[in-house]
Amino acid sequence: MNYLNITKGALLAGIIMISSLSFAQKKIETDAALAFQNFEKAQMTGDMVEMKKQLLKAKESIDLAAANVETEKSPKTLFLKGEIYTSMLLLKMLGDAEFNKNVPENAKEISVKAYKDAYDISNKYDSDIENSVNTIKQMLYTTGSAAFDAKKYKEAMMSFATVNDYTNVLNQMDTTAIYYAAIAAENDTNWVQAAEYYKKAADAGYKPDIIYRSTAMAYIKAGQNDKAIAFLKQAIAKSPKDKHLYFALGTIAMEMNDDPTVLENLNKAVEIDPKYGDAFYNLGSYFSGKGLELRQKASNLPPNAKKESDELLAKSLEFYGLAMDPLEKYVAINPKDVDVLNSLTKIARALKNTEKEAKYKQMLDAAKQ
Repeated sequence: MNYLNITKGALLAGIIMISSLSFAQKKIETDAALAFQNFEKAQMTGDMVEMKKQLLKAKESIDLAAANVETEKSPKTLFLKGEIYTSMLLLKMLGDAEFNKNVPENAKEISVKAYKDAYDISNKYDSDIENSVNTIKQMLYTTGSAAFDAKKYKEAMMSFATVNDYTNVLNQMDTTAIYYAAIAAENDTNWVQAAEYYKKAADAGYKPDIIYRSTAMAYIKAGQNDKAIAFLKQAIAKSPKDKHLYFALGTIAMEMNDDPTVLENLNKAVEIDPKYGDAFYNLGSYFSGKGLELRQKASNLPPNAKKESDELLAKSLEFYGLAMDPLEKYVAINPKDVDVLNSLTKIARALKNTEKEAKYKQMLDAAKQ
Protein backbone atom coordinates (compact mmCIF):
# COMPACT_ATOMS: atom_id res chain seq x y z
CA MET A 1 0.00 0.00 0.00
CA ASN A 2 1.37 3.38 -1.02
CA TYR A 3 1.08 5.64 2.06
CA LEU A 4 1.73 8.79 0.00
CA ASN A 5 -1.17 8.03 -2.35
CA ILE A 6 -3.49 7.33 0.62
CA THR A 7 -2.53 10.64 2.22
CA LYS A 8 -3.09 12.55 -0.99
CA GLY A 9 -6.42 10.86 -1.44
CA ALA A 10 -7.53 11.73 2.07
CA LEU A 11 -6.49 15.34 1.65
CA LEU A 12 -8.29 15.57 -1.67
CA ALA A 13 -11.45 14.09 -0.14
CA GLY A 14 -11.21 16.57 2.76
CA ILE A 15 -10.81 19.49 0.38
CA ILE A 16 -13.82 18.34 -1.63
CA MET A 17 -15.88 17.96 1.55
CA ILE A 18 -14.91 21.41 2.82
CA SER A 19 -15.68 22.97 -0.56
CA SER A 20 -19.07 21.26 -0.60
CA LEU A 21 -19.89 22.53 2.87
CA SER A 22 -18.83 26.04 1.93
CA PHE A 23 -20.92 25.87 -1.23
CA ALA A 24 -23.88 24.63 0.78
CA GLN A 25 -23.60 27.55 3.19
CA LYS A 26 -23.29 30.04 0.34
CA LYS A 27 -26.40 28.47 -1.21
CA ILE A 28 -28.33 29.08 2.03
CA GLU A 29 -27.22 32.71 1.91
CA THR A 30 -28.42 32.87 -1.72
CA ASP A 31 -31.71 31.23 -0.79
CA ALA A 32 -32.29 33.97 1.77
CA ALA A 33 -31.57 36.63 -0.86
CA LEU A 34 -33.95 35.04 -3.38
CA ALA A 35 -36.73 34.66 -0.84
CA PHE A 36 -36.31 38.30 0.18
CA GLN A 37 -36.45 39.36 -3.48
CA ASN A 38 -39.71 37.41 -3.82
CA PHE A 39 -41.00 39.17 -0.69
CA GLU A 40 -40.23 42.54 -2.31
CA LYS A 41 -42.01 41.52 -5.51
CA ALA A 42 -45.09 40.48 -3.53
CA GLN A 43 -44.88 43.77 -1.65
CA MET A 44 -45.04 45.68 -4.94
CA THR A 45 -48.23 43.85 -5.96
CA GLY A 46 -49.75 44.07 -2.48
CA ASP A 47 -49.97 40.28 -2.09
CA MET A 48 -49.90 40.08 1.71
CA VAL A 49 -50.15 36.29 1.88
CA GLU A 50 -47.14 35.84 -0.40
CA MET A 51 -45.24 38.60 1.41
CA LYS A 52 -45.53 36.78 4.74
CA LYS A 53 -44.72 33.40 3.19
CA GLN A 54 -41.55 34.63 1.46
CA LEU A 55 -40.41 36.69 4.45
CA LEU A 56 -40.64 33.70 6.78
CA LYS A 57 -38.78 31.63 4.21
CA ALA A 58 -36.08 34.31 4.02
CA LYS A 59 -35.85 34.37 7.83
CA GLU A 60 -35.40 30.61 7.98
CA SER A 61 -32.50 30.72 5.51
CA ILE A 62 -30.81 33.78 6.97
CA ASP A 63 -30.94 32.31 10.47
CA LEU A 64 -29.11 29.24 9.18
CA ALA A 65 -26.53 31.37 7.38
CA ALA A 66 -26.02 33.55 10.45
CA ALA A 67 -25.50 30.50 12.66
CA ASN A 68 -22.70 29.03 10.54
CA VAL A 69 -19.06 30.03 10.89
CA GLU A 70 -18.69 30.11 7.11
CA THR A 71 -21.18 32.92 6.63
CA GLU A 72 -21.98 34.49 10.02
CA LYS A 73 -19.57 37.40 9.38
CA SER A 74 -20.35 37.67 5.68
CA PRO A 75 -21.37 41.26 4.79
CA LYS A 76 -24.08 39.81 2.57
CA THR A 77 -25.52 37.68 5.37
CA LEU A 78 -25.43 40.59 7.80
CA PHE A 79 -27.02 43.01 5.34
CA LEU A 80 -29.77 40.51 4.46
CA LYS A 81 -30.36 39.80 8.14
CA GLY A 82 -30.86 43.52 8.74
CA GLU A 83 -33.27 43.77 5.80
CA ILE A 84 -35.27 40.67 6.71
CA TYR A 85 -35.63 41.38 10.42
CA THR A 86 -36.52 45.01 9.80
CA SER A 87 -39.23 43.94 7.35
CA MET A 88 -40.58 41.52 9.96
CA LEU A 89 -40.60 44.30 12.55
CA LEU A 90 -42.56 46.59 10.22
CA LEU A 91 -45.03 43.85 9.25
CA LYS A 92 -45.57 43.16 12.93
CA MET A 93 -47.17 46.59 13.23
CA LEU A 94 -50.11 45.32 11.14
CA GLY A 95 -51.20 43.21 14.09
CA ASP A 96 -51.46 39.77 12.45
CA ALA A 97 -51.34 37.55 15.54
CA GLU A 98 -50.44 34.39 13.60
CA PHE A 99 -47.57 36.03 11.72
CA ASN A 100 -46.36 37.87 14.81
CA LYS A 101 -45.70 34.56 16.60
CA ASN A 102 -42.70 34.23 14.28
CA VAL A 103 -41.30 37.68 15.04
CA PRO A 104 -38.80 37.68 17.92
CA GLU A 105 -39.35 40.24 20.67
CA ASN A 106 -35.87 41.61 19.99
CA ALA A 107 -36.31 41.85 16.20
CA LYS A 108 -35.36 45.52 16.24
CA GLU A 109 -32.15 44.88 18.17
CA ILE A 110 -31.26 41.99 15.84
CA SER A 111 -31.83 44.03 12.70
CA VAL A 112 -29.97 47.11 13.97
CA LYS A 113 -26.95 45.02 15.06
CA ALA A 114 -26.86 43.19 11.73
CA TYR A 115 -26.93 46.44 9.76
CA LYS A 116 -24.31 47.98 12.05
CA ASP A 117 -21.95 45.00 11.76
CA ALA A 118 -22.32 44.97 7.97
CA TYR A 119 -21.73 48.73 7.80
CA ASP A 120 -18.64 48.59 10.00
CA ILE A 121 -16.82 45.55 8.60
CA SER A 122 -17.20 46.25 4.87
CA ASN A 123 -18.03 49.02 2.41
CA LYS A 124 -19.75 46.61 0.02
CA TYR A 125 -23.31 47.31 1.17
CA ASP A 126 -22.88 50.81 2.61
CA SER A 127 -25.06 52.58 0.04
CA ASP A 128 -27.75 49.89 0.33
CA ILE A 129 -27.76 50.19 4.13
CA GLU A 130 -27.88 53.99 3.94
CA ASN A 131 -30.85 53.83 1.57
CA SER A 132 -32.62 51.32 3.81
CA VAL A 133 -32.03 53.37 6.94
CA ASN A 134 -33.33 56.53 5.28
CA THR A 135 -36.43 54.69 4.04
CA ILE A 136 -37.06 53.24 7.51
CA LYS A 137 -36.68 56.69 9.07
CA GLN A 138 -39.26 58.18 6.72
CA MET A 139 -41.72 55.39 7.51
CA LEU A 140 -41.21 55.74 11.24
CA TYR A 141 -41.62 59.51 11.12
CA THR A 142 -44.91 58.98 9.30
CA THR A 143 -46.19 56.33 11.72
CA GLY A 144 -44.99 58.35 14.71
CA SER A 145 -46.73 61.51 13.53
CA ALA A 146 -49.96 59.60 12.82
CA ALA A 147 -49.86 57.98 16.27
CA PHE A 148 -49.22 61.34 17.93
CA ASP A 149 -52.14 62.96 16.09
CA ALA A 150 -54.32 60.05 17.23
CA LYS A 151 -53.13 60.69 20.82
CA LYS A 152 -51.42 57.29 20.92
CA TYR A 153 -48.41 58.77 22.62
CA LYS A 154 -46.68 55.53 23.63
CA GLU A 155 -46.70 54.33 20.03
CA ALA A 156 -45.50 57.72 18.84
CA MET A 157 -42.67 57.72 21.35
CA MET A 158 -41.53 54.25 20.26
CA SER A 159 -41.61 55.19 16.56
CA PHE A 160 -39.53 58.33 17.08
CA ALA A 161 -37.09 56.56 19.41
CA THR A 162 -36.68 53.76 16.85
CA VAL A 163 -35.72 56.34 14.22
CA ASN A 164 -32.60 57.04 16.23
CA ASP A 165 -31.83 53.34 16.74
CA TYR A 166 -31.50 53.00 12.99
CA THR A 167 -29.71 56.32 12.52
CA ASN A 168 -27.04 55.08 14.92
CA VAL A 169 -26.22 52.38 12.36
CA LEU A 170 -24.68 55.17 10.26
CA ASN A 171 -22.86 56.58 13.31
CA GLN A 172 -25.22 59.56 13.34
CA MET A 173 -27.80 61.00 15.72
CA ASP A 174 -31.24 62.26 14.72
CA THR A 175 -31.83 64.94 17.35
CA THR A 176 -35.21 65.88 15.90
CA ALA A 177 -36.47 62.33 16.41
CA ILE A 178 -35.17 62.32 19.99
CA TYR A 179 -36.93 65.63 20.65
CA TYR A 180 -40.19 64.31 19.21
CA ALA A 181 -39.86 61.17 21.35
CA ALA A 182 -39.50 63.43 24.39
CA ILE A 183 -42.61 65.41 23.49
CA ALA A 184 -44.58 62.18 23.01
CA ALA A 185 -43.35 60.86 26.37
CA GLU A 186 -44.32 64.16 28.00
CA ASN A 187 -47.83 63.96 26.54
CA ASP A 188 -48.03 60.42 27.91
CA THR A 189 -47.00 61.90 31.31
CA ASN A 190 -44.03 59.56 31.27
CA TRP A 191 -41.81 62.22 32.84
CA VAL A 192 -38.81 59.98 33.54
CA GLN A 193 -38.60 58.91 29.90
CA ALA A 194 -39.28 62.47 28.72
CA ALA A 195 -36.39 63.77 30.83
CA GLU A 196 -34.09 61.10 29.41
CA TYR A 197 -34.91 62.02 25.81
CA TYR A 198 -34.81 65.78 26.45
CA LYS A 199 -31.42 65.42 28.14
CA LYS A 200 -30.08 63.43 25.19
CA ALA A 201 -31.20 66.18 22.81
CA ALA A 202 -29.80 68.85 25.15
CA ASP A 203 -26.43 67.11 25.35
CA ALA A 204 -26.33 67.24 21.54
CA GLY A 205 -27.04 71.00 21.60
CA TYR A 206 -30.50 70.77 20.02
CA LYS A 207 -32.81 73.81 20.37
CA PRO A 208 -30.86 75.38 23.28
CA ASP A 209 -33.43 78.15 23.77
CA ILE A 210 -36.07 75.66 24.99
CA ILE A 211 -34.46 72.25 25.53
CA TYR A 212 -32.71 72.98 28.85
CA ARG A 213 -35.89 74.19 30.50
CA SER A 214 -37.86 71.26 29.03
CA THR A 215 -35.30 68.81 30.42
CA ALA A 216 -35.30 70.34 33.88
CA MET A 217 -39.10 70.62 33.96
CA ALA A 218 -39.43 66.94 33.03
CA TYR A 219 -37.13 66.04 35.92
CA ILE A 220 -39.19 68.18 38.30
CA LYS A 221 -42.48 66.66 37.15
CA ALA A 222 -40.90 63.25 37.64
CA GLY A 223 -40.23 64.27 41.24
CA GLN A 224 -36.49 64.56 40.61
CA ASN A 225 -35.78 68.20 41.51
CA ASP A 226 -32.22 67.39 42.45
CA LYS A 227 -31.55 66.03 38.97
CA ALA A 228 -33.09 69.13 37.39
CA ILE A 229 -30.82 71.49 39.31
CA ALA A 230 -27.77 69.24 38.90
CA PHE A 231 -28.35 69.00 35.14
CA LEU A 232 -28.48 72.76 34.72
CA LYS A 233 -25.56 73.46 37.02
CA GLN A 234 -23.39 70.92 35.20
CA ALA A 235 -24.38 72.48 31.90
CA ILE A 236 -23.49 75.95 33.21
CA ALA A 237 -20.12 74.67 34.41
CA LYS A 238 -19.41 73.47 30.86
CA SER A 239 -20.80 76.59 29.14
CA PRO A 240 -20.65 79.54 31.57
CA LYS A 241 -21.47 82.04 28.81
CA ASP A 242 -24.62 80.32 27.61
CA LYS A 243 -27.52 82.65 28.41
CA HIS A 244 -30.07 79.87 27.79
CA LEU A 245 -28.75 77.86 30.72
CA TYR A 246 -29.12 80.71 33.21
CA PHE A 247 -32.55 81.46 31.75
CA ALA A 248 -33.60 77.82 32.22
CA LEU A 249 -32.30 77.65 35.79
CA GLY A 250 -33.92 80.97 36.67
CA THR A 251 -37.23 79.89 35.15
CA ILE A 252 -37.14 76.56 36.98
CA ALA A 253 -36.47 78.46 40.21
CA MET A 254 -39.70 80.37 39.53
CA GLU A 255 -41.57 77.06 39.66
CA MET A 256 -39.86 76.32 42.99
CA ASN A 257 -40.60 79.81 44.37
CA ASP A 258 -36.88 80.36 44.99
CA ASP A 259 -36.53 84.16 44.72
CA PRO A 260 -32.72 84.44 45.16
CA THR A 261 -32.07 81.82 42.45
CA VAL A 262 -34.55 83.54 40.12
CA LEU A 263 -32.80 86.87 40.56
CA GLU A 264 -29.28 85.48 40.30
CA ASN A 265 -29.79 83.47 37.12
CA LEU A 266 -32.15 85.68 35.13
CA ASN A 267 -29.94 88.68 35.90
CA LYS A 268 -26.94 86.65 34.73
CA ALA A 269 -28.78 85.84 31.50
CA VAL A 270 -29.42 89.51 30.73
CA GLU A 271 -25.88 90.38 31.75
CA ILE A 272 -24.69 88.08 28.98
CA ASP A 273 -27.30 89.41 26.54
CA PRO A 274 -28.65 92.87 27.46
CA LYS A 275 -31.38 92.47 24.82
CA TYR A 276 -32.65 89.12 26.09
CA GLY A 277 -36.33 90.05 26.16
CA ASP A 278 -37.62 86.69 27.42
CA ALA A 279 -35.38 86.89 30.50
CA PHE A 280 -36.50 90.45 31.29
CA TYR A 281 -40.12 89.39 30.84
CA ASN A 282 -39.85 86.34 33.10
CA LEU A 283 -38.03 88.26 35.80
CA GLY A 284 -40.53 91.12 35.76
CA SER A 285 -43.67 89.02 35.45
CA TYR A 286 -42.53 86.70 38.25
CA PHE A 287 -42.15 89.48 40.80
CA SER A 288 -45.16 91.48 39.59
CA GLY A 289 -47.21 88.30 39.97
CA LYS A 290 -45.99 87.84 43.52
CA GLY A 291 -46.81 91.48 44.30
CA LEU A 292 -50.29 91.18 42.84
CA GLU A 293 -50.96 88.00 44.80
CA LEU A 294 -50.10 89.73 48.09
CA ARG A 295 -52.33 92.72 47.27
CA GLN A 296 -55.23 90.39 46.55
CA LYS A 297 -54.65 88.63 49.88
CA ALA A 298 -54.64 91.98 51.66
CA SER A 299 -57.92 92.99 50.01
CA ASN A 300 -59.58 89.79 51.20
CA LEU A 301 -58.67 90.33 54.87
CA PRO A 302 -61.35 91.55 57.34
CA PRO A 303 -61.28 95.25 58.38
CA ASN A 304 -59.84 94.41 61.84
CA ALA A 305 -56.70 92.83 60.26
CA LYS A 306 -55.16 96.19 59.33
CA LYS A 307 -51.67 95.33 60.62
CA GLU A 308 -51.48 92.15 58.56
CA SER A 309 -52.92 93.96 55.55
CA ASP A 310 -50.33 96.76 55.81
CA GLU A 311 -47.53 94.18 56.00
CA LEU A 312 -48.79 92.39 52.90
CA LEU A 313 -49.11 95.66 50.98
CA ALA A 314 -45.61 96.74 52.00
CA LYS A 315 -44.16 93.43 50.84
CA SER A 316 -46.10 93.68 47.58
CA LEU A 317 -44.44 97.03 46.89
CA GLU A 318 -41.03 95.39 47.36
CA PHE A 319 -41.94 92.85 44.72
CA TYR A 320 -43.28 95.58 42.43
CA GLY A 321 -39.97 97.38 42.84
CA LEU A 322 -38.12 94.26 41.69
CA ALA A 323 -40.50 93.90 38.74
CA MET A 324 -40.35 97.48 37.47
CA ASP A 325 -36.80 97.60 36.05
CA PRO A 326 -36.88 94.33 34.03
CA LEU A 327 -40.36 95.09 32.66
CA GLU A 328 -39.19 98.56 31.59
CA LYS A 329 -36.24 96.97 29.80
CA TYR A 330 -38.60 94.49 28.20
CA VAL A 331 -40.87 97.22 26.76
CA ALA A 332 -37.81 99.05 25.51
CA ILE A 333 -37.32 96.00 23.27
CA ASN A 334 -41.05 95.29 22.72
CA PRO A 335 -42.79 98.69 22.97
CA LYS A 336 -46.13 97.42 21.63
CA ASP A 337 -46.78 94.73 24.24
CA VAL A 338 -50.16 95.82 25.60
CA ASP A 339 -50.21 93.39 28.55
CA VAL A 340 -46.81 94.47 29.87
CA LEU A 341 -47.58 98.17 29.38
CA ASN A 342 -50.79 97.68 31.33
CA SER A 343 -48.84 95.97 34.13
CA LEU A 344 -46.27 98.78 34.20
CA THR A 345 -49.00 101.39 34.45
CA LYS A 346 -50.54 99.63 37.46
CA ILE A 347 -47.16 99.00 39.13
CA ALA A 348 -46.15 102.68 38.72
CA ARG A 349 -49.50 103.71 40.23
CA ALA A 350 -49.00 101.38 43.21
CA LEU A 351 -45.49 102.75 43.71
CA LYS A 352 -46.91 106.29 43.48
CA ASN A 353 -44.60 107.14 40.59
CA THR A 354 -46.91 109.48 38.70
CA GLU A 355 -44.35 110.32 36.02
CA LYS A 356 -43.90 106.68 34.99
CA GLU A 357 -47.61 106.00 35.33
CA ALA A 358 -48.33 108.76 32.81
CA LYS A 359 -45.55 107.58 30.50
CA TYR A 360 -46.74 103.97 30.32
CA LYS A 361 -50.39 104.98 30.14
CA GLN A 362 -49.55 107.04 27.07
CA MET A 363 -47.58 104.15 25.52
CA LEU A 364 -50.46 101.78 26.34
CA ASP A 365 -53.01 104.00 24.62
CA ALA A 366 -50.76 104.28 21.55
CA ALA A 367 -50.21 100.52 21.42
CA LYS A 368 -53.95 99.87 21.48
CA GLN A 369 -54.55 102.04 18.41
